[in-house]
Amino acid sequence: METFLKDKKISVSVFVLIIVLSLFTVSKLISEIRIINQDQYATNSISVAGKGEVTAIADIASLSINLSKEGKTAKEAQDLLNESITKTLTYLKDQKVDEKDIKSEYGGLSPKYSYDQPACYTYSCPTKDPKIIGYTATQSITVRVREVDNANVIRTGLAELGITDITGPTFSIEDTDVLQEKAKSLAIKDAKEKAKVLAKDLGVKLGKIISYYDNSDTVGSPMYDYSLSAKSSMNVASAAPTPELPKGENKITSNITINFEIK
Repeated sequence: METFLKDKKISVSVFVLIIVLSLFTVSKLISEIRIINQDQYATNSISVAGKGEVTAIADIASLSINLSKEGKTAKEAQDLLNESITKTLTYLKDQKVDEKDIKSEYGGLSPKYSYDQPACYTYSCPTKDPKIIGYTATQSITVRVREVDNANVIRTGLAELGITDITGPTFSIEDTDVLQEKAKSLAIKDAKEKAKVLAKDLGVKLGKIISYYDNSDTVGSPMYDYSLSAKSSMNVASAAPTPELPKGENKITSNITINFEIK
């Protein structure tokens, strides 16, 4: 019996010893990992920001056309709207606007209500349900004009057709990818030049690039937006020759940050 107890005590002691050794090994391993990570972050480095800008003249003009017609019945309102749409599309086609550059955005047909209530001088007045007195049909169309100098001519022509709700033109650049890449190259060049100057001032040498961050953004100059009211649109169309609107410049900007190892 005594031998059994001694053996059991020895087994427990060995088990405890194994646990202690295991904990020591794990603790040492974690400590070594921390040291390795600390060494990685302890690398001497400098961080510089670079900026590149490219400007370009707008090559796309956009117009937003809002058509609206009213009728006593839904069919009458829709028929009147269809006539206006057909007239508008025919005019745009005559102006050499490609079909792919004409897009229907949204439209709808909604009733018009009358909320007339009888005169009432008592505390609790009777109410009447609203009455439908007609319908309004609407359609919005966006047009992209590639001959940007003709944008105002087209807008004036639309006003002559009796369209009184026109927004634009707004000018933009159709394809900014090439310009964005050029701006990014200029930003990288700017960062490298700054890093060389900074390294020289610090008396160190540049090593490899540790990290690179691209925070590029496209910033456009203010776009010109001209809206026509119901009265002014017809007056502008008939009173004076159509001027050529200024297109302005669009600015493409790239912002990057580069971390260099220093020796």
